[in-house]
Amino acid sequence: MTQTEPAKTAQDAAEPSTCIICRGTNFRFAGTSHGYRIFRCEGCGFHFVHPTPPLDEIAAIYEKYSSNTLYSAKADRKVQRAMKQIKRYRRLAKGPRFIDFGCNIGTAVEAAHRLGFEAYGVDIDEESVGIARKQYPSGRYHAGPVESLPEDWKDFDFAFMIEVIEHLPDPHAYFEAMRGRLKPGALLYLTTPDAGHWRVPRDFTAWKEVFPPQHLHYFTRKAMRRFLTDHGFEVIRFIWSPKSRLKVLARKL
Repeated sequence: MTQTEPAKTAQDAAEPSTCIICRGTNFRFAGTSHGYRIFRCEGCGFHFVHPTPPLDEIAAIYEKYSSNTLYSAKADRKVQRAMKQIKRYRRLAKGPRFIDFGCNIGTAVEAAHRLGFEAYGVDIDEESVGIARKQYPSGRYHAGPVESLPEDWKDFDFAFMIEVIEHLPDPHAYFEAMRGRLKPGALLYLTTPDAGHWRVPRDFTAWKEVFPPQHLHYFTRKAMRRFLTDHGFEVIRFIWSPKSRLKVLARKL
């Protein structure tokens, strides 16, 4: 890892032109990690891998490093943790329909079900959804992109998105599809690594959350507020965390 920009290849010769969050044009090279170049937008602090890796390259990495075994081993603990989070904010939800975007093996879906919600979960990984259906059959699950959700999966009152947005090749497209499934006034609880946290080292690529191509985008609070506002959400509050975690509660306008 280095702060000195490496020699460019034909693949990475193009520099970033416009920040996908604030549309700024002033960037700083932040370093390389696992062969991927990372830049920082000087306008909003958003960090990102550039160029974005091809989708087949990203998919191959996920197939190689599946974490289902690890998640299954911690499943009971994760259900209890999700129940605490849902209890904390459910009074702000305006109805009983809950959905977890990026549900993995279904622990948050199960937590919501135990708390009386109509609980749904979607994940791109078929293996994870298969485990969820077997382990937590009270929920409803869908394997595939959010754009492929069944027609009746809509009008949700409360949405979770836990450690998902940093993985998305196109977060704007995902949010547009996701937003269309939520009721006006729906509550969104989102977490992602916090690129503006005081624990992030001066050498950005030394941060433990920097491991492309699994993580492609790194938000600051400023960048997240701009992103959510642009997608029709009002930030209720950012939730302080001692860890380098950005936690935000927002509502669909």
